[in-house]
Order: sequence, then structure tokens, then C-alpha cells
Amino acid sequence: MWIVDLLFAFLMAMLFTMVFCVGLRRPGPWSNVLAFFVVVFLAAWAGSLWISPGGPLFLGVYWLPVVLVALLFALLLAAVPPQRPPHVKTISESREEAQQERAVERVFDVFFWALLLGFAIVILLGYL
Repeated sequence: MWIVDLLFAFLMAMLFTMVFCVGLRRPGPWSNVLAFFVVVFLAAWAGSLWISPGGPLFLGVYWLPVVLVALLFALLLAAVPPQRPPHVKTISESREEAQQERAVERVFDVFFWALLLGFAIVILLGYL
């Protein structure tokens, strides 16, 4: 049963990644299609485990929670503007502004890994 959950979450994440990253060019805060896909995929998989089943069955999976969670996370990620690449600098940029930007980038990196770890824990607890 977990294989079908995994496959359906993968397909929904792939669909929304294509729509938002490739079609609308909104890769989220990390400016990375793979990061967008991984977050949406893990969110959809976790949502399929923890949200009460609803909607019609498809191959033994209630597909509505997976689709809605994947869409919600894709919309949230697409709403955040992408980071500016580190090699792009403006003329008036001071040293303090550069340090602040690096601190913000580190926060996003820490947030990304904490989010992935949180999703992994939630998915493991969903199967226990």
C-alpha cells in the first residue's frame, strides 16, 4: 500500500513541479526545480498519511488529500520570490547588505533541511 502512496505523491509532485517551475517559471525560494519537487513530493506523501481520507478511491488511494496538499505547498512555494544568485551584485551594495543577504541565504538553507527532516519524521510516524 505504501508503494501506491509513494507513486501517487510522486506523480502529483511531478505534475505541480512542471506546472509551476517549468510552465510559470516560479521555482520557489531556493530557485531550484529539484528542491521545489522534493518539498512538494514529501508534503504530498505526508498529507496522504495524516489527512483523513476523502474523495473517491483510485488504486486503493484516496487521491483528494494528496492533490490538495501538493497544490497547497506548490502554491506556497511559488508565492515566495526566488533568491538572487550570489554572483549578481548591484553597484551600491555595501558590505553590511552582503552579510545580511548571506545570513538570509543560510536561514533558507537551514529551513530547507529542517523542513525535509520534519517531513521524513512525519512520514515515518505515519507508517508506525
